[in-house]
Amino acid sequence: MNKEPQRLRRGRQFHKRVQADWHANAEGEVETEKSVTKPSGRGGRMDVFVRADGKLLAVAEIKHSDWDAMSEKALKRNVRRQTKQVMDYVESQLAAGSEVSPGIIFPRRPKDPKRMRLIEQMFEEEGIPVAWEDETTEERRREVNRRR
Repeated sequence: MNKEPQRLRRGRQFHKRVQADWHANAEGEVETEKSVTKPSGRGGRMDVFVRADGKLLAVAEIKHSDWDAMSEKALKRNVRRQTKQVMDYVESQLAAGSEVSPGIIFPRRPKDPKRMRLIEQMFEEEGIPVAWEDETTEERRREVNRRR
């Protein structure tokens, strides 16, 4: 019997839980696993797609990356790959005339604050805010104020 690895199982559970939270709490029309054609012509599936009005959309990608387990080189490669994925989804919606607000969601912050800042900086350079499920609103405010 081919048993699914625990890491993959936890990732799927996190994915489903975040999607359920969006369905329960987001304003607007929420779709999960929405099919899209990327600018390259290839297909893709957006984890969370929210239409707030006729033209305003939110696109969120959910990832279960273990940033602490990666070398810095692997970390940068993963951020670039994930950024490209989100931006492909954004561009597909911009081409359709929509205004898009992207984001990416992870379950846990890296233990090293410098590593966390590097990840956030790389995503933010592309206009993609990062949300950490284990971070409270107050912790986020402190981090934002510390950077100012």
